[in-house]
Amino acid sequence: MNPTKQYSKLIKLQTKAQNCLSRKEAQVLIRKSDKAQAKLSIKAS
Repeated sequence: MNPTKQYSKLIKLQTKAQNCLSRKEAQVLIRKSDKAQAKLSIKAS
């Protein structure tokens, strides 16, 4: 995937995380952000 798309996805996840109220929702967001971050680190290598 395009790195700029991954960065925008991380920003969207960050705003959702700031507004989330439940632990379960937060865990889902963390998994998604970890996945996006992993894709970025693979591209950077």
